[in-house]
Amino acid sequence: MKKIAMITNVSGSIGQMNEIVTERSNLFEPNVYITVCVEIIGKICTHKLSAAVKQAFKANEATMSKIVLKHDLAYYEKMSVSNCKIEIENENKNWIELVNQNEKVPFAIDNGELVRVFIIPLEDKTQIIIMAHHLVGDGKSIIYFVKDIMNALSDIPLTYKPLTLLERNLPQKGLCVIAKLYARYCKHKWDNHFFTWQDYYNLHKKYWKMVSSDIRYETLSVEETQEIKDDAKQIGCSVNSYIVTMFLQKHPNLCKVGIPVSIRQDKNEAMSNLTSGISINYKYNVEKTFAENAVQVHKKITRKLKRYRVFVLQFLARLPMTLIDAVLLNTYDFCCEPLAEKTAKVLGYFGKNTKDLGISNLTVIDIPTSYGNYKIKNIIFVPPAVSYSHNIIGVSTMNGRMTISYHNITK
Repeated sequence: MKKIAMITNVSGSIGQMNEIVTERSNLFEPNVYITVCVEIIGKICTHKLSAAVKQAFKANEATMSKIVLKHDLAYYEKMSVSNCKIEIENENKNWIELVNQNEKVPFAIDNGELVRVFIIPLEDKTQIIIMAHHLVGDGKSIIYFVKDIMNALSDIPLTYKPLTLLERNLPQKGLCVIAKLYARYCKHKWDNHFFTWQDYYNLHKKYWKMVSSDIRYETLSVEETQEIKDDAKQIGCSVNSYIVTMFLQKHPNLCKVGIPVSIRQDKNEAMSNLTSGISINYKYNVEKTFAENAVQVHKKITRKLKRYRVFVLQFLARLPMTLIDAVLLNTYDFCCEPLAEKTAKVLGYFGKNTKDLGISNLTVIDIPTSYGNYKIKNIIFVPPAVSYSHNIIGVSTMNGRMTISYHNITK
């Protein structure tokens, strides 16, 4: 509980700045879009659904904000009208193609475009595609945003939710001496080079000219999902550890795994980025059984969670903010600062610390599936294919069925 005590509600009132600190690495990241595809049974009036999305925007401070960049400061500034987008797609486009098209168009986060919502009416169902910039929130945030939409659709009043941010004064315990010394060295050496929104847009455009996005997914049956849960329980590991082991078994050349970690307090349904992360190194041992490998993977994850749950946030908070910007710009040849290149290697944007695989598991989605006359059939979660990981896996479970997505960037 002490480790969670860092989370503080920020009202956004005059004189109190919602500064972007631990989330700073998301500011210039060119592919940091969280996507969910919500499948609702039956046809819904698109205008009524669009109105419900607008109500959900108004109910969250994050979706009523823009990002301001002034010198070394970046912060959320509340707006009177949301600039998040809603589009109704009457051409029955494939939702993955729609996401692929929109990934290439920079989000105007400086004008408050932090979310894009697409409504696709089909014969037997209605799809809501939500593309959200990571600065508006994490995966769980978007799920709670879906809940707001469904409640508004069912004429249930929404409760306004302010931003919840991670403060700069994170717990000191757990940050190793080497990390502290390196952060101190960076503060001494960095010349506080400032970057602009033009750098943001130039980086995004260059990146998406070089690459394309590959998204695939599969929804398991109730029986297949239960089998995984039963196997994990019998082995003595978590479902997440089991899934990690499955992918390491299938791809024996992979060993560096990044795992996002939610540090969200119970009952906090704000659209905010309340995620830390850990990583493990483990090469699947073909001379051992799957169960033996899964136990070892689970032990490594458990140890890292116990000791390094908020390590990455502590480290980022100690670095000069514009150096974090420079890391992304250096990764794509927009900045030639030696310290930025060195820090990019330390953070794993290239070199030996880059992750082979990232796995983001929302576990069982903790929102209702039925809202009056409306019922959610499934939610497909696609995490962002961020620059420090080559392959990203998203996992979500709803109505007893697990959906596993795969998101990869190809050149």
